[in-house]
Amino acid sequence: MGYNVNNVPVVDLHEDVSAYFLLHGGGAPLGDFGEDIPGRDADIPKYLRGNVRCVFASMFPGIETFRPGESKALEKLYGRWLPAVGYRVPQSLLLEHVSIYHKISEAYGVKLVENVDDVERCLRADGLCFILHIEGAEVLDEPYDLILLKKLGLRAIGLTWNYMNKYGTGCNAKKDVGLTSEGEELVRTANRLGVLVDLAHASRKTALETMEVSKKPVMISHANVRGIVDTPRNVDDEVLEALHRNGGVMGMSVIGPLIAKKPRPSLEDLAQHFIYVHERFGPDVMAIGTDFLGLLGLPTPEGLESVDKIPTLLRKLEEKGLSDGDLVKIAHENVLRVLRANML
Repeated sequence: MGYNVNNVPVVDLHEDVSAYFLLHGGGAPLGDFGEDIPGRDADIPKYLRGNVRCVFASMFPGIETFRPGESKALEKLYGRWLPAVGYRVPQSLLLEHVSIYHKISEAYGVKLVENVDDVERCLRADGLCFILHIEGAEVLDEPYDLILLKKLGLRAIGLTWNYMNKYGTGCNAKKDVGLTSEGEELVRTANRLGVLVDLAHASRKTALETMEVSKKPVMISHANVRGIVDTPRNVDDEVLEALHRNGGVMGMSVIGPLIAKKPRPSLEDLAQHFIYVHERFGPDVMAIGTDFLGLLGLPTPEGLESVDKIPTLLRKLEEKGLSDGDLVKIAHENVLRVLRANML
């Protein structure tokens, strides 16, 4: 095709950068974030080498704890035993996440995004920017809190993690009651403030009802296709169709158990998720949302072990027949379109 995918600026819709520091590396090797540490799936040199210019920098307000029943449920969801999650001190923990990102910005010159112009400048330059994003709204006592959090730099919010909260149902809850009345208010508040709504980890009903309420495009920051791997953490065709109508975007994750039912998926396995969506809904709904630094030992596709290898994924999609325009949309244009529709 004569097209160099190594030069395409990339937006990653989900990485748990601050959790790396709060969780003692989360299983990854420890070291200065400005150094290229072997075996660590993301750091600043790897972003620059992989042409990743913009990262949705996640803040997960939960703590790991011991609840054997919940760990069994998570093991069923992800294929590996994981600690349960509690929300004993979510506001305090969130402030530590925010503090980490501001310190990263000062230490390494990473731009914390305030508006869409910041993202566009970042994509044109050689630097790196972070969009601060909460993964799960448990930290909000009321929707009005979103106004305060925006002043701290927040620009995207996930309604749920895997569990139920006052705003909606998570994908692994025992009963799917969908979006609550408080959740509707939170979505409307986010629309008014220009804060992007994220439906990763949301239940099917929550996702569909949110897209009925939202007047702006939403994202599903990191998930994969349920038509290929049938797990509640993935997204089915009805939700994808609603996302397409909404004008939103879904970032395909590198979470092995969501990609293929095998000990370790291949790059070909991940590519099939893109092809599935492309054939049914077109290129405008797709993006990349790796979940690097938040995998907690879950396997990635062979050949996509770290963020600097994202161009390898784009080359694989090129081999599968996606056009130059499709690749640019997946890399950043679809996300940029959604940000333009949301950010004030």
